[in-house]
Amino acid sequence: KIGGSSLPTGNHVPTWIYLDGLDIRSARPGFGYTDDQGQSGTYSNNASAVHIETGEFISIQNCEIHDCGNGIFCTYMARNVRIAGNYIYDNGIEGSYYEHNTYTECQGIIYEYNRFGSLRSGCGGNNLKDRSCGTVIRYNWIEGGNRQLDLVETSHQELADDSTYKVTWVYGNILIEPEDAGNSQIIHYGGDGGNAALYRPGTLYFYHNTVISLRSGTTTLVRLSLNSIAADIRNTIIYTPAGGNRLAITAGQGQVRLEGNWLNTGWKTTHESTFNG
Repeated sequence: KIGGSSLPTGNHVPTWIYLDGLDIRSARPGFGYTDDQGQSGTYSNNASAVHIETGEFISIQNCEIHDCGNGIFCTYMARNVRIAGNYIYDNGIEGSYYEHNTYTECQGIIYEYNRFGSLRSGCGGNNLKDRSCGTVIRYNWIEGGNRQLDLVETSHQELADDSTYKVTWVYGNILIEPEDAGNSQIIHYGGDGGNAALYRPGTLYFYHNTVISLRSGTTTLVRLSLNSIAADIRNTIIYTPAGGNRLAITAGQGQVRLEGNWLNTGWKTTHESTFNG
């Protein structure tokens, strides 16, 4: 746990914190703990290996993070967070869509050089879920999850008003959709809470990635939540062995620019009955 302590009193913000080379696991129901008063308890569904409540210049690097409700959880009071070189896998809660390998909402965050594995069996959460401004996701291996990337809206106006909220960067990653994964969409960009005024505006820049779907059924690369939201997709390999007629770019809305990509022959704009974007 970083930040949010009742002692010492006052508005103290921890800065320049490094977690490096740790194996952190088993914060979920079924595992117990003893608190600072000597009382025993069991972890709740949303317990995390690492919970950043507040802080600035926080780095989680070279760690193994697994077997928790949420692997890494960050609140909107965290700034300039770097998640780098970690192995993050086997998190989530069976039968629930609300716990994820990572779940972050920061004022500036970089994910780089991480390997994301699948969630625990029977868990419906996403692999990397983020509600931040200033999001950069680069050079990661991300395999499995309900979606590999779920990049949706903040619930805090100060993040929505930040100029970096209008642009999200995803580049140099390998995204793999297994046959038995949950949603057929690789990426969701925009929002999921119903308040469209807070949905991520602007553009998802998605380039130099490799996307492989092993689904025998249909695959959709990106769901854009509104027609006003755009995705700029360049220099990316998008492939499914099921064939081009099983591959679609959008879920039926939004603005998409494709340039310099390799796709299966016969790919579709959308699998939906209508395309409104």
